[in-house]
Amino acid sequence: MSVGNVKTPTLLMTGELDLRTPMPRTEEYFAALKQRGVPAALLRSTGSTTAPRPKPSNWMRTQLYMLSWYGRYPTGSGSSR
Repeated sequence: MSVGNVKTPTLLMTGELDLRTPMPRTEEYFAALKQRGVPAALLRSTGSTTAPRPKPSNWMRTQLYMLSWYGRYPTGSGSSR
């Protein structure tokens, strides 16, 4: 319901085994952001959750993707307006 207030570029991360926020809910939120024109990306982890101890390959991919994301949208750059 609050997706209409989001203007900040948003990186969403979800895992197949994530019980607190099931993947379909994250996908719906992502679709709503894209529909509103908010810069958004969805990073899915197969066979794990988004918990602090995912599979090493997922952890490395996540870290590299986050570095890339924050490189595109640095804090305080004014790009979130």
